[in-house]
Amino acid sequence: MFNTKNSCKERSKSASTARIIQLVAIFVLAVSFILRQDSLSGIELCAFHALTGLQCPGCGMTRAFCAISHGQFADAWKLNPVSFYFYTLTVLGLVYPLFVNIISDRIIRIIVLVTITIPIIFGIFRVLRDIRAIQLR
Repeated sequence: MFNTKNSCKERSKSASTARIIQLVAIFVLAVSFILRQDSLSGIELCAFHALTGLQCPGCGMTRAFCAISHGQFADAWKLNPVSFYFYTLTVLGLVYPLFVNIISDRIIRIIVLVTITIPIIFGIFRVLRDIRAIQLR
């Protein structure tokens, strides 16, 4: 039998999560519009890079987000190509609360799976590229 009390709690929880996602998206995009990627030059933003000298899969993402926000797409691509994927997800995070009650759980699971899988694949290739570059030195 359909339990409306649990259904209302689940919808409320989903709406709260959607609102948090939206607020994070607003913050990230606002910062990327305020900062310029060239203003971050010389600032070490990645602890992994600072410790190892290797680029992590996310290296350049902050600068790339700033570049995208300012229409510098070629620079963003050079900094971190996967940033376009995450930038798109961030923009979608702005409107996610509008669709949270419409999207089925199955579609949400698929979106989460894709959202996790693509960066992992990219990260593996990026780490392998760095290892190969070290071996060629």
